[in-house]
Amino acid sequence: NTIETAWMQPATTYKKEAKNKNSHRRFTGEKGIGRFASAKLANRLKIITKKANNNEIVVDFDWNLLSNESAFLNEIKVNWIEQKPTSIKTEGTILILEEIQSIWDENKFKELRIALSRLLSPISPIEDFLIELKLPKEFKELSGLIERPDTINQPDYTIKGNISEEGVPTLTYFSKTNKTKIALQIDVEKEFSLKNPVKRNSKTGPFSFEFRVWNRERESLNLLANEIGKPLKNITSDLNELSGISIYRDNFRVLPYGNKNNDWLRLDNRRINNPTMRLSNNQIIGYISVGLDSNPSLKDQSNREGFVDNQAFEDLKEYVLLILNQAEIRRYNERPREKESQISKGLFDIFSFDDLTEYISANLPNDKRILKLVDQKKADFKDGLDSIQTTLARYRRLSTLGLMVDIILHDGGNFLNKIDLCSRVIDIELKKETIDTHFLQKKTEEIINHRKEFNQLFKRIAPFGGRKKGRPKQFIIEDFIKDQTSLHSTTLARSGIDVILPSTKNEVKIDESELGIILMNLFQNSIYWLDSVSDKKIQINIERDEDNLSIIFSDNGPGINEDSFDSIFEPYFSTKPDGIGLGLTIIGEIISEYDGNFLLIDNGPLPGATFKLTFKYRIQ
Repeated sequence: NTIETAWMQPATTYKKEAKNKNSHRRFTGEKGIGRFASAKLANRLKIITKKANNNEIVVDFDWNLLSNESAFLNEIKVNWIEQKPTSIKTEGTILILEEIQSIWDENKFKELRIALSRLLSPISPIEDFLIELKLPKEFKELSGLIERPDTINQPDYTIKGNISEEGVPTLTYFSKTNKTKIALQIDVEKEFSLKNPVKRNSKTGPFSFEFRVWNRERESLNLLANEIGKPLKNITSDLNELSGISIYRDNFRVLPYGNKNNDWLRLDNRRINNPTMRLSNNQIIGYISVGLDSNPSLKDQSNREGFVDNQAFEDLKEYVLLILNQAEIRRYNERPREKESQISKGLFDIFSFDDLTEYISANLPNDKRILKLVDQKKADFKDGLDSIQTTLARYRRLSTLGLMVDIILHDGGNFLNKIDLCSRVIDIELKKETIDTHFLQKKTEEIINHRKEFNQLFKRIAPFGGRKKGRPKQFIIEDFIKDQTSLHSTTLARSGIDVILPSTKNEVKIDESELGIILMNLFQNSIYWLDSVSDKKIQINIERDEDNLSIIFSDNGPGINEDSFDSIFEPYFSTKPDGIGLGLTIIGEIISEYDGNFLLIDNGPLPGATFKLTFKYRIQ
């Protein structure tokens, strides 16, 4: 009956019928077309099947017959017979593919073993589901039971857990390096749910996961090879072949996620932007477990190649990146670094000849030639460094170009629309028999005012131009901060952020473009993190004494975790899932050029993150 009503009828609803459902294991292939995939491999498919205490049924499908364009499906005959058991003693099914369409060599069988091994979910393994390959003797080494290699059981880091139906994460992080296993306490509202599906009631549904991570440096892989007694090339091969994040639904694999070179989360692109901190696809062997009933919005594409790219799938991807970010932060903090970041020192402080000059003056005071040569090289070096610093200053300004373009397009577009509207109203009025001159004068004044506002926009963005850095000019720093806040007025208003500006008045002499870049980065950070709170505030204060001027920039966001205090100023460290991690580093470098300090302080005016920026000279 199954052969006649299911196998011989394309797109049947057989598996959806209540009487055919399996209480122990979910059926897959509910679209009723999966069996035709065998036609990709061979021209003929032979089925031998037997139920307990029944006869044996043999069916011969000739896929070549389906290429007859003049015949209807019901006119194509399929040969099948019922006979006494000859191939199967008790019960079971054998599928035989004949007239293979391509040559099977060693590489194909290797690929087959890898593909079959990926069918086995290590999250919820099915104990009674085994796969064995029995191959011709020339491929004997590839025969045998399909099992996962020992390599995948020895990751350097692991993060696993589940996301509940309410979107609450339960995470456990393990580090082999530090021999630590901790349950992560994640504040959903403040940490995990920023810019993510929790905030908009996730469509994904609950799921479990496990992500195993390896350091791919040769030294780390050599240690692993020695630990499990396996050649280094085999370790590398295992990771290359099995890396990626696979998805399993009701313990069955969902293709193509996790296939070799299938970077469906674009992890490699993410790593390009931040190679120091982010994980690449070939460093992770990951598993996500979902269910058809618990995740109904994750729907198959009609070609069975993955899920439909809907909101539920987008939410799933965002969740996974947020989870990986938790692992990346902890991995970054654990890994040794050659040199700790010294935010109080400038990038160019190491290029100093002072110690050498002092030594020569003290020990070779009569050698005028050496002293002259050192002085000349010192001057040449200074000229070179000045050129490099000028170039870097341009790049710092250019790093804000994308945001500047957005501001110009939005705010500039609004001003142009207002001017255009006034112009059209004036045009209509001029065509009337009786012209209201008072009305025309009023609209003309509006155009003049809009033009002035437009001009103010250009003045505010002028410091970010890529032209050569000039001599700093004197200005009131509080007025400049007010202007820079106006640049973000649209975003701040849209996010509901109230900005408290300083009421003081201090005249300073600082490069406007550099101060603008500093404020730009601080605003962008706060705007991002304030998304997690309801009553959003940013407060900026100015403090000044005889020698220093300090900007106190504070918000009431989630703040910074204590375990990240030592890392936040380092290049490429970021707690944002897609952060590049250069904003605070750029700020620190600019301030260091003024012999200043850039600090994270814990006694700010608002309870979130508070930064103190102190300029020690060239401020007046």
